[in-house]
Amino acid sequence: MGFLSRTILLGLMLGIGLLSEYALALEKETIRWLGWEQSPNFITKGRFKGQGIADSLTKTLQQALPQYHHENVVSNTRRYNLLIREENVCVAWAWIVPGSRSFRVHSRPVSLAPPTGIFTLKSKQHLFGKPGDVLSLAKLLENPGIVLGYLEDMSYTKRVHELLEQYRGHENVHFSSRSAVEFNLEMLDRNRLDYFFGFPSQAIFDAEIKGIPNKYQFYNIEEMTMYTSMHSHCFNNAFGRRVMEQINKILTSDVLMEHLAVVERWNGQNKQYREVFMKHIMDQTPSELVNNPGE
Repeated sequence: MGFLSRTILLGLMLGIGLLSEYALALEKETIRWLGWEQSPNFITKGRFKGQGIADSLTKTLQQALPQYHHENVVSNTRRYNLLIREENVCVAWAWIVPGSRSFRVHSRPVSLAPPTGIFTLKSKQHLFGKPGDVLSLAKLLENPGIVLGYLEDMSYTKRVHELLEQYRGHENVHFSSRSAVEFNLEMLDRNRLDYFFGFPSQAIFDAEIKGIPNKYQFYNIEEMTMYTSMHSHCFNNAFGRRVMEQINKILTSDVLMEHLAVVERWNGQNKQYREVFMKHIMDQTPSELVNNPGE
């Protein structure tokens, strides 16, 4: 066989192989996996891309489900609340949105989000308290001289939402309708806000990426002291229930302990967090320190 003939034959074989792979991909059912911009939970760019708390778990589930075609969708909060109502959409790591049990099927608990608190600049500690203090949001809101930033599409505890509604229209609460899951820390640098809601990992990750000291102070608040139970979930139809049954089999003790290692990489080691994780996640024993948003 001449060189030209061998080249043509090789080309035909490669073409047939590619067509076969394409046809196989078309035959596979598609799962669209939701994520959002919130490092270090989802890290969508930079040298740590895909190594976040949530997207690493997403990758683990995808690798264990080769019978499906997987698509990753990065969403904002407003779009997220629409997409979770679509029939082929799953999310590997998320809280249970209030009211969503009627159209979502959820896995066993897979993780814990630490309590939301508030961020301010370390240079403004005199307006808030000493590092480690647990503050009262109710008392902070009584101070007209400091401005809180609040994202309208985020879900917190009932007590927090009750307080925010009391102060709607007041100048010391900035209600933002931007569909994000967190404020940019630079809002504090520019004195646009004096404090806003967030997780402790936000500033830790920011400082590591930039290679600079952490200039932000995080405080826990009395109105949000509970850990949030995180779950995998899919749309509640035959397809979603089948996928969820398979996910629950994937979520072995080994997988969950590997996930805990990623959590501790980005959030730091915390004795209470690990104790609650072992009880609520590993032993599946309800903890009085864990709830879901809206409760």
